Amino acid sequence: MSARRLALAGLAAAALALPAAAQEGRGFNPIARPSQAPVLPDGAVAVNPPRPLPRETIERAVRQVLEAWNERRLDRVLAKDFRDRERLVDALETKVPRDAKLRLTAVQGWQVLSQFRRGATVVSRVSVTVRTQVEFNDPAAGFQARDGTNEFVLTVTGREAP
Repeated sequence: MSARRLALAGLAAAALALPAAAQEGRGFNPIARPSQAPVLPDGAVAVNPPRPLPRETIERAVRQVLEAWNERRLDRVLAKDFRDRERLVDALETKVPRDAKLRLTAVQGWQVLSQFRRGATVVSRVSVTVRTQVEFNDPAAGFQARDGTNEFVLTVTGREAP
């Protein structure tokens, strides 16, 4: 009987020595997302699956945004429903040094989020990851260059290829 107890004690010790699965007691909170398909303008037809856009088109669109930033006319290229639109434009005017220039260093990648066709025009909503550099002269520290990685969500409009 003592051999049996010893065997049971050994099994119990082995079971306690097994690594425990580490878990946290928090609940799962899914990321909110629209429950329905986006509303399309009158006469528009969704392109499904969306067609990829060429690199040249993406780079041209990104350069237009950077050019608008550099020329202090960002308000002309931001969407009317851009969140905190006025705040961003005000910050550009009041907090960014006048001689600051935003330069594109790389387009890392892009993804078409949605796309629709109206007649011969194709409208694409695209997420683009870009590397940029802001360059400016600081009165105390001299020339400054600050690198950054940004995500732009752009609306690209073009003619459909025949």
